[in-house]
Amino acid sequence: MTKNSGELKILVIEDNPGDFMLIEDYLSEEHHALEIQRAENFKIAKTILQKTSDFDTVLLDLSLPDINNTELLVKDILAFSNGTPVVVLTGYTNKDYGVKTLSWGVSDYLLKDEINASILSKSIHYSMERRKVQHQLYESEEKYRTLFDSSPLPMWVLDRNTLEFLSVNQAAINLYEYTREEFMQMSVRDLWADDQARIEETVEENFHDFFTLKVKHYTKSKNLLYIDVQSNPILFGGREARVTQAHNITEKLKAEEKLRHSQERFKALVQDGSDLISIIDQNFHYAYVSPSVKNILGVDPEKIEGRNVFDFIHREDREKIEGKIQYLGSRKSYQLPSYRYKDGKGEWRWFETIISDLRDDPAVKGLIANSRDITKAKVQEQQLRESLERYDIVAKATSDLITDFDVEKNEFQYSNAIYDIFGYSQEELETSKEWWQDRIHPEDKPRVIEAAKGIYERGQKILGIEYRFKCANGEYKYILDRSYVITDATGKPSRIIGSMQDITERRKYINAIERSNERLREIAWTQSHVVRAPLARIMGLIELLKNQRNNLDNIEEIIDNILNSSEELDKVIRKITIKTEEEF
Repeated sequence: MTKNSGELKILVIEDNPGDFMLIEDYLSEEHHALEIQRAENFKIAKTILQKTSDFDTVLLDLSLPDINNTELLVKDILAFSNGTPVVVLTGYTNKDYGVKTLSWGVSDYLLKDEINASILSKSIHYSMERRKVQHQLYESEEKYRTLFDSSPLPMWVLDRNTLEFLSVNQAAINLYEYTREEFMQMSVRDLWADDQARIEETVEENFHDFFTLKVKHYTKSKNLLYIDVQSNPILFGGREARVTQAHNITEKLKAEEKLRHSQERFKALVQDGSDLISIIDQNFHYAYVSPSVKNILGVDPEKIEGRNVFDFIHREDREKIEGKIQYLGSRKSYQLPSYRYKDGKGEWRWFETIISDLRDDPAVKGLIANSRDITKAKVQEQQLRESLERYDIVAKATSDLITDFDVEKNEFQYSNAIYDIFGYSQEELETSKEWWQDRIHPEDKPRVIEAAKGIYERGQKILGIEYRFKCANGEYKYILDRSYVITDATGKPSRIIGSMQDITERRKYINAIERSNERLREIAWTQSHVVRAPLARIMGLIELLKNQRNNLDNIEEIIDNILNSSEELDKVIRKITIKTEEEF
């Protein structure tokens, strides 16, 4: 028989010297290099194994003089041998008992009456190989356990039938906020947010197969997670199970959603926006024109791309644009002066453009032109300029003071007539409403303020009122203020345009007429009342003398009364004459 090479170190725990010698002979037949150590009882075996467990195999006799409990014997020897294979040698023929010892952890069970050199050698070598395989399996399990526990991705093991958690790693605990103990009381169904029927169907259809699935999970605090699941069937502790890797794609989906919104905004700004975005190469040819050109100019981008920019700019405006382009390179961004640009119908539109120099950017390699159609603004500007010119002409042609009050800004603007009418210098002039109100005559101010309430409280559009206004020299002038109210979109006053006419001379003339009329009324009253009394007495006395003069005893007294009444009448007439001669 060919002997096995390699040194074999055996511990034989056997109290019978004859059996030990037989074992030694069997082993010597099969092995060249052999080191056998004997322990006659449990105590010696324990001492030897506590000192060293550097044996390839331990051969254990179950009948030792110092221990009667074979189960305790086997388990203690297994513990002391520290993983060294233990082969039981016994005279017991009870196979059930042999199977029982195998369940305690021994590598093999041999009957002494049935062994020979070959059987013993094979059992030892099978036990040694089994130990190596178990060690490799243990290392493999430890490696995968380490990978499982230390994985940055959440992982768990589920019972394949009930979907209950059998194990979870720390990443899953951190993500879902449950403790390990809480997970062990749960099934994966407790995490599902929706689509339970779809998930159950997928799990059932792939009971024995690998599958991937996108699901929504809730954490313990009810935060919603989007999870990409990869699940594989395994055996775990003898149970049908699934090992699952959960990839949290919540942030990825949020980023994709942001990107989608960004792309939509880009489309709204560049493709559908009101601005024309274009890229111009170093030769001033269009390399790119945004689709918004169709809405702005009524022409397809393809008809512009490749053509020179100056083909579309009005010849009268080209010089000023070329003058600005000379700053290319010295400035990163600048605004071009407004210019005329030809549209798809051959008509001229007014444009304003901001140029950004991105020729050094590999993604652009050109000039970015952001152009806006300002034709309406230009037309309105021209109309406003013409309106202002008409305003200036009217202001110069009239002696009236033209005012423009901005309600929101609380600011007056005046025509130059204010210097001539009221004598204020530019340094003395202020624009606030309060400055204006402070110069209204105190007797007129309450009436003016009350009239102005019609504008702010009752929606009155036109206001005309007379009042006195203080000049720079402290004197007051009479003015006729006629105002028109301009309202905003909500109907509130936004501007009040006024025309203020100096009516001081007219007011003086009217006042003089009023004073003259007053004197005339006084004269008329005097004539009708004061003059009539003495005149009536005189007429009565004369009538009395005329008709009764032969029968009167007091003629002298009557003549005196006539004389007094005549003097009284003379005084009244003189007073009337003086009043009529007073200057108006």
